[in-house]
Amino acid sequence: MTDYLELTEQFETQLSADLKFELLEIHYTPYSFGSGMSAYKIKGCIVKIIFDGRDNIIELLTSVKHLKYPSSDWTTIFTGKPTEFIDKGLTELKNSLNL
Repeated sequence: MTDYLELTEQFETQLSADLKFELLEIHYTPYSFGSGMSAYKIKGCIVKIIFDGRDNIIELLTSVKHLKYPSSDWTTIFTGKPTEFIDKGLTELKNSLNL
């Protein structure tokens, strides 16, 4: 079983090597299959991670630059297993941010 909090810690550690980010929100439900959601502000974009613990699927979504968090429209840039997330998800995120 994947631990969402460990996964987000790994994501933040890898991300902080290249980018500054601001944590906007985190929601973790350990008694609901360990599901969770986190939102970050990175280079003017809002980035959201959604983990479905029951199905063991994680999604990485981004918004266009300079939109307020509550009114953001989302584009899914990665959907997959947590084991692929740190490598493939971060690569997709960096590509979407033009790094």
